[in-house]
Amino acid sequence: MTQIEIILLALLYDKDCHGYEFEQIIEKEKMRMWTHIGFSSIYNALNKLEHCDYIVSRLEKGNGSSSKRVYSIKDESKKIVKENIKKMISEYKSNPNDFKIGFIFSYLLSKDELTEALTKHKESLIERKENLNNEQLNVVRSEERKALFERTIAFLETDILWLDKCIKQNSNINYK
Repeated sequence: MTQIEIILLALLYDKDCHGYEFEQIIEKEKMRMWTHIGFSSIYNALNKLEHCDYIVSRLEKGNGSSSKRVYSIKDESKKIVKENIKKMISEYKSNPNDFKIGFIFSYLLSKDELTEALTKHKESLIERKENLNNEQLNVVRSEERKALFERTIAFLETDILWLDKCIKQNSNINYK
């Protein structure tokens, strides 16, 4: 599934929406800072999701004589959304926006699901850091290359510390 499809399905998880409502939420929540969603791509993705039977739509009377198409997520699609969110959080990928999208919608996961996903992500970052440390020892031929390895390792260390904080905070939250 694409990023935009996951976003639209996650937005439908709690509330039915019409097309322009998606645009308003995306704009209000500043989602374009971490993913590319054009106005027309919203409607293209909604059509695809409906065609693939993840969502349904209905026409509702608007204020005037016009009607609005309102979209709803199917119950069986909610499980797919949660699985994709867990995957986006737990897997280390070269595209950090996947993690951001997953994390923004992490409230849809249970406490245990979120802890597991964050822990898997942290473990993959630790493994990546160890691999970079080993590569650095074997490959570095110049101070510039060494500095780039050190920069990447520093970013990974910061992410690992941040994930530790998130995992601890999540374990202290009392879910219903």
